[in-house]
Amino acid sequence: MSLRNLSLVLEYDGSSYYGWQRQNGKKTIQGIIEEVGERILQEKITLYASGRTDAGVHATGQVASFTTFSNMSGEAIKKAFNSLFPSHIRVINVLDAPLSFHPRKHAVRKIYVYVFSLLPSPVFWQPFVYSFSSRDFNLALVKECLSLLEGTHDFTSFSSSGGVGTSVRTIYSVQIEEKPQGLVRLWVEGSGFLYNMVRIIAGELWKVGMGKRKLEEIKFMLEHPSRSFNRLVLPSRGLFLMQACYLSNFNPYQNLQLVDEGWVVPLWREKKI
Repeated sequence: MSLRNLSLVLEYDGSSYYGWQRQNGKKTIQGIIEEVGERILQEKITLYASGRTDAGVHATGQVASFTTFSNMSGEAIKKAFNSLFPSHIRVINVLDAPLSFHPRKHAVRKIYVYVFSLLPSPVFWQPFVYSFSSRDFNLALVKECLSLLEGTHDFTSFSSSGGVGTSVRTIYSVQIEEKPQGLVRLWVEGSGFLYNMVRIIAGELWKVGMGKRKLEEIKFMLEHPSRSFNRLVLPSRGLFLMQACYLSNFNPYQNLQLVDEGWVVPLWREKKI
């Protein structure tokens, strides 16, 4: 039997988990998947992910990989995993990847979505949406602010302590998407993200919309990186890891497409032949 490197595309509801990373005595996404994988494959596995989502954060397109000597087909592994996973976790795609493939090291961009509701949201949306009701929310002003965040900046002002290395990141795109029933999706695509960076960006944009933060202040925060500003970190429940992007010939999302099914965010589904 030869060594294989399997890539997984995963979706999960992070509401009841202490984030992605395995932690002793705590329920985590990585811990659950590794436990299930070892039961199925009868060997120890170690998962590597495109990014370590925090407690309460969700994913629709998390990419992870592990090596195995198993000769089970990708489809058989997918079915076996899903039969044993709790209802909050599902594997969408299993592919044989090059042995050199690493979901985090080879990712060149990541895409997150933060979801707001400008109206009282349905009960079944509440675990996945930051809801508030305000007739005074100025979405047009928020849209004016988006281009300020794009480009390469030191995002210290938009991060929490706990990260390592440089605070310089490149944001390629920040977009607002308006949907029915007051739903607003904030799409952020970047080279990488600091701790709580998307949630703080979302929080500061919320303050702009509520008239609690001026555009000039956002610009000042970018030009004078500091965690001394009074920033707002929005709840984790509204944040989704949507996709990790790769330049290599290997694409973990082969045979998948993002489908907007009318839920709070689009979902990865198998392409219809």
